[in-house]
Amino acid sequence: MSYEKFRRTGELSDITVIVNSTEFKLHKFPLFAKSDYFKKAVASSTSSAVVELKNFPGGVDVFNQLADYFYSIPISIDHKNIVPLRSAACFIECDTLGALLDERFDKILAVARAKCDSGIPLVLLEQCVGEYQQWAQQAHIVDKCLEAILESLIHGASSQLSKSDREIITRLPLEWVIELIKLCPTESKLALLPFAKHYLTANVLEQNQNLNQSHTSPSTTTTTTTTTTTTTATENTTEHQSAFTPVARKEDIPLKTDDEKRAILDQIVKELGNTLEQLPLSWHNAAYEKAVELKCECEPILSSFITQSILSSSDLEDHMENISDDVMTRLLERVVKHKEEHTKDPHLLARLSLLIDSYIEQLRQRGTLTSEQFVKLASCIPKEQRTSHDSLLLALDDILKNEKSTEMSSTEKEELLNQIDFSRVNEETIAACKNNKLIPQHLITEAALALCAKLRIQLEETETRLRSAENELARSRPSYTSSSYRTRHYDVPTRHASRTRTTYTNSYELPISTSAYSCTKYDSDSDLEHVIPSKYLGSNLIGRYGTYSSYRY
Repeated sequence: MSYEKFRRTGELSDITVIVNSTEFKLHKFPLFAKSDYFKKAVASSTSSAVVELKNFPGGVDVFNQLADYFYSIPISIDHKNIVPLRSAACFIECDTLGALLDERFDKILAVARAKCDSGIPLVLLEQCVGEYQQWAQQAHIVDKCLEAILESLIHGASSQLSKSDREIITRLPLEWVIELIKLCPTESKLALLPFAKHYLTANVLEQNQNLNQSHTSPSTTTTTTTTTTTTTATENTTEHQSAFTPVARKEDIPLKTDDEKRAILDQIVKELGNTLEQLPLSWHNAAYEKAVELKCECEPILSSFITQSILSSSDLEDHMENISDDVMTRLLERVVKHKEEHTKDPHLLARLSLLIDSYIEQLRQRGTLTSEQFVKLASCIPKEQRTSHDSLLLALDDILKNEKSTEMSSTEKEELLNQIDFSRVNEETIAACKNNKLIPQHLITEAALALCAKLRIQLEETETRLRSAENELARSRPSYTSSSYRTRHYDVPTRHASRTRTTYTNSYELPISTSAYSCTKYDSDSDLEHVIPSKYLGSNLIGRYGTYSSYRY
């Protein structure tokens, strides 16, 4: 027996259901047979003939379809109404309809997974926002959509996000974005970067007014006209490019308050962590500026990302011109702010020194380096923790030559000079700056004396290594019983007031009586140069297997 006639006419109705002031004349038997909700509602109502559904998800249109289902009238289920129907089934506790909708929903997502298409689950997820959110979460629709989106992103869909996909991402609640990040395995978080970057940029970094204007532009606004038909899951998914394209409306993207922006930036940076380091330096700078403006907790994290991004560059010196002055200024401000943290890491400190020295050199070559900039840049790294002060001294030399000394007070000059440790410069730098009258000559003298002491120590260390190498070489060779051979020794002091030098040709048959020493041929022509740099050896000493110099006193 068909009950469709009674459903259409309301004949013999024994219950009235009110949805948003609209009355539906229905019958208790089909309602009670498929929904426990109406049993409870009638039992608790003062009037057993009237049930009012307040805040019913989907309103009149959805309940009209639901009523047809109660009377076994075929209803259309597609991507446009599956979320509202599933939410309504949760509301009225209709388990049979819920199971049917879940099966259809899983088929739609299975097709999307097979195509690695994140657009379909994104459209379905967007429908869960608003009045359906509570029921969609209860029915696990949100969880299923997030899992399907994540799977598609991991398999490469993140690089193919369409314009409509990006618009949907922008409108998603923060809690769902965070849940998506938490679902993603650590080794796959890079796949989420395009998704997270767009969400942060659209909701925090960009001006929402400009974003809304772009959405309502006639050239970008799309409209869709669809008809309600009964379709299969496969047919639903093929309509993604047309029926799945949402209508872009200005009111879809509400303006975010500062508190909302702060929460978005803090939570996403916290969840993604070091994965964000892969984003461009320009994006990090924009995010850092916004974090400072909003007083976000993630400010130090973003600062460290910027520093690492610059310092990790393998060709830092060659590409300094690609780093703008604004970026460098902000970086140096952060370096000064977090100086104590940076000085604890020797590797980071060395890279920072290289960065600052390269930037000083760049400004010096441009001719734009001022005394104020010099002091600010040089003081970023503690003087005693610099390994070299050559670039600083050369820069100071230019500053003192270019700026009139009469415009600079003695205090200012002293502040400039105090930035440099003259004991840590090389001979070329000393030679380049020795004629600058604005640099006190006693400082140049101290630098030269310090260099001499350093070279003397290096020479003594080199002699020690040379003796050790010679002794090791002698021990590794068989000893000769003949008194015609002797091993050369280096026990003679290197400096004397007067000495005579005799040059011998390397020979293994040199009689003992004609010389106090004889030379032993080296296995490698680079033995001596490996032990002591060639610039510290006499020209006779470094010949190839031929002439060596020895001394007789």
